[in-house]
Amino acid sequence: MGNIPETRIYGKNVDIDSNAVKNLYSARSEKNGDRPVDAPTVLSSDTNIENIELWTKEELERWFPQFPLDNESIVLEIGFGTGRMTRHITSKAGEYVGIDYVKEFVDTVKKREDIVKKENTVFLHMPLEQFAAENHSRYSKRFNRLFLSGGVFMYMNDCTLKECMAHLADMLQESCVMYISEPVAVEERLTLNAFYSETIQDNYSAIYRTVDEYRELFSPFLNQGFALEVCQEFFENDIKKMKETKQWIFILKRTKRG
Repeated sequence: MGNIPETRIYGKNVDIDSNAVKNLYSARSEKNGDRPVDAPTVLSSDTNIENIELWTKEELERWFPQFPLDNESIVLEIGFGTGRMTRHITSKAGEYVGIDYVKEFVDTVKKREDIVKKENTVFLHMPLEQFAAENHSRYSKRFNRLFLSGGVFMYMNDCTLKECMAHLADMLQESCVMYISEPVAVEERLTLNAFYSETIQDNYSAIYRTVDEYRELFSPFLNQGFALEVCQEFFENDIKKMKETKQWIFILKRTKRG
């Protein structure tokens, strides 16, 4: 018999299959049925549907006020999912570009009547690495707001993510606010590689990096004048209740000099 591959890996840098993750979310969207529209993207809702409302309520009250929006705001949202937070952004921002690599999510967001679509509201079906590689020149110094809520980087391997960070740094204006919420590993890096999750009852892959690893990944921004102003646990009362991981919030800001 051959060796059984590890599915729960601590400390090591192991690549995951990003396409498998995309297919999982596509399948979750297709079988959502009568559940709330945002259920496919809030994985903890599989065991408690109220977690969707609790997550969004705390986010809007506690963290979203630190992401100011007005008609001058030009927003890039990474991984908008089913639009859980998008509907609170497009109505206020002057321009909005959102990307997601799950086609079913893009279709959902375009159909949602509670999401304001302006002339300068754009939803793109593509992964972050494609958007960053193909558009970093087109959107050079374009965005003054970057928003990511829930988790996207956790589904990307290190090499790919580092390239994306460098491209994203070139797309941001001198005055800019970055809002990033991702799950992190509490003690050491944890990789789930086709690990069977009791919560979602399917194989699941993700990379839970430590906070220090994210600080290092943010180097392209920190080296260009951004300050990491918020770096702490996202929930006051953790709705996920995981022992080895926590939802985290990072807010980076850069202000125009002079």
